[in-house]
Amino acid sequence: MGRNKRKSAGPRQWSAAAGARWARDARIATARYLREAPFARSWEAAKLTEAHQNRAMHFRRQVPDSDRSAADVTAAAVVITGLGYPETWRPASWEVVAERVVADQAQSLAGADLYILSPEMCDVVIAAAQTLTLDDLSLLSDDDLPSLSGLVVLPHPLLVRAVSGGLGDDRAYQWHAPVTMPRPTSGGEFEQAPAVRITSYHDTFGPVRPDTFVALRQHAHDQGNPLPPLLTDGIRCMPFQYAATEEQLRNHAQFSATLRATGERMRSHAELWGLDEDGVTGEYTPGSEIDDTDDSFCMRFLYAFWRLCEQRITTTSDVEARHAARLAAERAGVSPEVRVVRLRPANTTAGDAAAGEGRDWQHRWIVRMHKVRQWYPSEQRHKVLYRGPYIKGPADKPLLGGETVRGLVR
Repeated sequence: MGRNKRKSAGPRQWSAAAGARWARDARIATARYLREAPFARSWEAAKLTEAHQNRAMHFRRQVPDSDRSAADVTAAAVVITGLGYPETWRPASWEVVAERVVADQAQSLAGADLYILSPEMCDVVIAAAQTLTLDDLSLLSDDDLPSLSGLVVLPHPLLVRAVSGGLGDDRAYQWHAPVTMPRPTSGGEFEQAPAVRITSYHDTFGPVRPDTFVALRQHAHDQGNPLPPLLTDGIRCMPFQYAATEEQLRNHAQFSATLRATGERMRSHAELWGLDEDGVTGEYTPGSEIDDTDDSFCMRFLYAFWRLCEQRITTTSDVEARHAARLAAERAGVSPEVRVVRLRPANTTAGDAAAGEGRDWQHRWIVRMHKVRQWYPSEQRHKVLYRGPYIKGPADKPLLGGETVRGLVR
């Protein structure tokens, strides 16, 4: 979402030092904003209200003759428990919920381990995420997490088409555990189950600039609450080792259809008012974005990242923080430490070297990567593993992206 216009001197080459500095500063500014800015609470309350309305509409469509107030109560419970809060909580308003959500978010963001991805590693995680299914996500366990709380910052905004049809520019994903949420048992009752809370952030200064967001940004500025570099988009929880039933999958598909219909209606209304909700700056080709048809991409991205971190595919190292950065982090109550995650270089074989002799390669590309579900007898469960990948081609050439990178063996 985003959208201050800035002068550009052309694309800059990514470096770990610059990436760490941006991520560190963005985390500090965003945590401060969540702690102090009244606009953060009103923004969250508006999103919660919209989520509640969408859920209530969905329930009323499922049972056309149902009582409207009953649908509203059920929808409120689903929204609250979906954030990792107890079903017994009965807040007086969505403003009360927003106050708690923003406070908890500020605390978990400040305490999160901070990771940045190199561009090559980001491409690999995107590719790996797109091989995952909802069935794969059911394998998630608490021991898959590299830390109880973490924030992974991408090297560039990632354009994602939401299930509602809107285009966003994701820049960071956060997780926090443990939280609990209810899940149905085989007997039809509900039990409290451990889960991880996941938050996606848009790049406030990214390429996607719908007119409504430009107006929102100006409103926040006029109130004395200029938006931070990372703006909270969505928060949801994912239970550990939980396989959805066929009925739940059908219900999720129906709810996704409700969101798509609502999104289409809102864009039509915006168009009637002369608003451009698809504004994007820079080089952008329609259709090149990631299409998040089931509202699970951020979960699949993080799960792929966690699984890749456990394997020898990646290398993780600390980025040195200078004295000024440490002082700024200390004043903000956050850690200055940043870990950079890179794709582990593969050893070039004699066959590869011979095959490349006499050729003028113009790109690098990712090869030999596929997903498997490996059975671990000692743990009595499956885990997702990725075989490969490695990058082929000259180190000084650009990495070939698009469908070539994402079209991996499933």
